[in-house]
Amino acid sequence: MSRESTGRGSGSHGGSSSRRRFLAGVGAAVGTAAVAGCSGLPFGGGEERRGSPVSLPSGAVGTVDWPASPFPATVPESLADAHEARTRSLLDDVPAEPGIANAAVATEIGSDRERALERADAGVTAEWPVDVLSAWRRRREDAAAVRGAYRAATGVDDGADLAARRSAVRDARGALAAEVEYRAESPVAAALAYEPVESLLAECERHVRPELTYPADPVAEPFRAGEATARVERGRATADDAESLRNAYLDGRDGPVPRWASLVAAADELRGSVSRTRSTVRERAGGDDPLGGEDLSGTVAQELVATGELRTDSAVEDVERAVDAGDCATAVVESGVALAELDAFRAAVGGIRDGEHREAPSESSVRSAAERARTAVGEAVAGDDPLATRLVRPGLDGFEYVADRVEEGYSSARRTQATLEYVALYAAAVPAASEFVRERLD
Repeated sequence: MSRESTGRGSGSHGGSSSRRRFLAGVGAAVGTAAVAGCSGLPFGGGEERRGSPVSLPSGAVGTVDWPASPFPATVPESLADAHEARTRSLLDDVPAEPGIANAAVATEIGSDRERALERADAGVTAEWPVDVLSAWRRRREDAAAVRGAYRAATGVDDGADLAARRSAVRDARGALAAEVEYRAESPVAAALAYEPVESLLAECERHVRPELTYPADPVAEPFRAGEATARVERGRATADDAESLRNAYLDGRDGPVPRWASLVAAADELRGSVSRTRSTVRERAGGDDPLGGEDLSGTVAQELVATGELRTDSAVEDVERAVDAGDCATAVVESGVALAELDAFRAAVGGIRDGEHREAPSESSVRSAAERARTAVGEAVAGDDPLATRLVRPGLDGFEYVADRVEEGYSSARRTQATLEYVALYAAAVPAASEFVRERLD
């Protein structure tokens, strides 16, 4: 059931940030990364120390139903088709058996081409259209790396052309960023429509930084040349998607008005709310020692606290980063995520103090936790609120991440159950967080 995806999100984070986000944002906190962009997954460390490790069968976690995408417009299938066409065109320029004097380089480029072609031929199983685009951008980037390395190894110097293309992408990105006025029929719609656009613009900016320069002697460093070429290709693809999503939302709408002032004010107010909530939750949870010095090593509780601490820290940082960058739509959405994360952490600590989550995990307890997580996610999106749907994404990504890890045989029972318990707590907190954010936008 492995998926190619996030964001966070965000819608990401494509998810929002990315990813270090769950699954991608992952996105997200568990990220994204995300939605979304977009991302490292915030699982706690430590080894199993109580009893024998529990071996989980591949189907122990199962699957979770994804709701419809919260992006408030139809994403044209032609966008993914364009990425696929470009990917295949880049690979078509590289022969299956490259005629390169250096046999080792020829073999590696041939192998890279074969892997990139296999990825291009594989289906994309991402649930939301923005994630399908994200998957194809990665495939397009891989193809560009192969073609760039091949051309360099055969004596073609693309340095000057690459510099010009990087400059053109940077200019296009800057022009689009300057045009973002958050035009929409409502502030909530503006947040949902422009968060993925902002995330893509941020991603584009990272890829067109001249941090990895084209080598002076491309024949001697063909793979560096390929990587530099791939970064610019990814930047171009990301800028194109940002513009296309903006246009997809605006096309056919009568008179959407700028919502800049509403989003700026909401982002600033929500940033303060997140900061105050974090301070309150940390104080009531016992500061740096939520378990009060009690030895709960080897239990789900230990992992649950570690997971919650890292997820809340990551979510609050995402809010600060978005506000500082002036990405108002992203700041609004990430604030909702952070508030839900903080409430989930509060609930986790409270439950542990009331005697919950103190058991060593078993296959049965993992299956029960998975069912609770599925139910909580379903209830969070039952009201057909697209904002709540966007906010629940970290939970969806977290669920799918541990499901994939169990299926692949790489996840411990304790970490799996802790993550699923946290997904349930997080999803339960989403409706209230969504309502709080909506009130600040209205």
